[in-house]
Amino acid sequence: MKKIMGLMVILTALALACPALAQPGGGGLGMGGGMGGRLYNPQTVTTVTGPVEKLEDLPSMGMGGGRGMQYRGVTLKTDQGSILVHLGPAWYLDEKKFVVKVGDTLEATGSKVTLNNQPALIAREVKVKGTTLKLRDDQGLPVWRGMGRGSGGGPGKGPASR
Repeated sequence: MKKIMGLMVILTALALACPALAQPGGGGLGMGGGMGGRLYNPQTVTTVTGPVEKLEDLPSMGMGGGRGMQYRGVTLKTDQGSILVHLGPAWYLDEKKFVVKVGDTLEATGSKVTLNNQPALIAREVKVKGTTLKLRDDQGLPVWRGMGRGSGGGPGKGPASR
């Protein structure tokens, strides 16, 4: 199971990096931790704060006709405009009981990148209603790597962010 999850993390990292490869300044790709091309760049870390405009179910990064982990994100309205904040896999957010709703003020710290010609943030840490959730380490490696789907966070579970 750990090998499968490791492979899923690698495939996810590659899938996230692909859109940025075709864009100038697409997020400072780098090599690290045996993960191949990565989108997270510690040199572009910033913090954004604003009300949540929209909850996002991001496309599956898995292979095989849509099978794979479902990722979650939020669109924040900031002083500089709207930005899509990539959080992490749905099962991890559910396991951590991370709840965010439209209208909540969210603070996100992470790597600012460009995806599909739009600004985005790959979140390292988020804060909402006095709760802080760590998503990645300082180099952008997901804290959920090697965890499997956790207890009770597998497919078919309802989104905790609703």
